[in-house]
Amino acid sequence: MVLARPLACGLASGLMLLLTACEPDKQPDNQALVLPERFATPHVTDQTQAAGLALALSDNGGGCQLQVGKMPPVWLKPMAPCYFMKSPGTAKVQVYRHDKTTAVVALVGTPVKGNRCGQEVQGLVIKSGAATPSAYIMQGSIHCADQGLQNFQYELFAQ
Repeated sequence: MVLARPLACGLASGLMLLLTACEPDKQPDNQALVLPERFATPHVTDQTQAAGLALALSDNGGGCQLQVGKMPPVWLKPMAPCYFMKSPGTAKVQVYRHDKTTAVVALVGTPVKGNRCGQEVQGLVIKSGAATPSAYIMQGSIHCADQGLQNFQYELFAQ
């Protein structure tokens, strides 16, 4: 009985040593993981095809850029990351037909808390094979990409 107690303590100590030896790279639980603020290079945040054009949105140092086909990128007003507004309940980009020759898509940016939500929405007016950012920018409310917009909101972008 006298030997059983030291033997049990020795086994327990040896087992603990083996368990801790298996995790040599384990960080203490109180250290925070440090992540970079932004990617070092521009990266695509969303892309789609609308009215025959390939459209891509990129985060370039915190600014939102629009790439239309092979044309040079255009800076947009909302801050990155920015996303195209989707038709509610689908993964498809919402395309509003203003008239027979003009379509409008919208993007949301200047992020707030929430998944793909922001406080600024800008339209892209697509006409004659070109996409032009709207002068009008919705501000002051929170919009989320997966909730889409109403037709009257798209009309504001088309003016």
